Amino acid sequence: MVRRFTLAMVMIALAFAVAVAGDMQQGATGKASKKAMQTEMMKCYVCKHIAMHMDEFGPMGMEAVKLNDGLAVRHWVKSGDPKNVAALHAACTEAKKAGGECMNFTDEQAKSQLCDFCQSIRSAAKAGARLSQGETANGDIMVLTSSDVAVQGQLAALEQKCAMQAAMMDMPGDGKPTAQKY
Repeated sequence: MVRRFTLAMVMIALAFAVAVAGDMQQGATGKASKKAMQTEMMKCYVCKHIAMHMDEFGPMGMEAVKLNDGLAVRHWVKSGDPKNVAALHAACTEAKKAGGECMNFTDEQAKSQLCDFCQSIRSAAKAGARLSQGETANGDIMVLTSSDVAVQGQLAALEQKCAMQAAMMDMPGDGKPTAQKY
């Protein structure tokens, strides 16, 4: 049960970060809209629970950290407003349930009902990755680790993708990093 709960949280945060980062990068050039991003997220069994509430919690920040045996990912509501943070935590509660349910999907169901990032997290968990998470004052933190070298490779690839998206999330249109709010 704890593993499913943790997997759900990880899937939610990563999928949300990927979608937001992609929208922000494209938004700077005017090629994508928030609405288009939400439409894509609504196609994922897990992410849709976040997409439905994005207007309630506003812009997010993300940090990905490579660990010797995996990665850590931290997300936070940039405004720090307790109302926004509460909205994020509530949306995540809905998505956690869906994330736990997706662990019972067949691989074919996962391919058709989950986004690429949720599939990657599910795959790592099925391969034995250890997932830990916790809420922070302004968001959440997740840690994915494994003693298996093959799973560590999956996690390293995921960390690289997360780090790229985190960099895009923290870059306004002028390309200069914004201050982080912990």
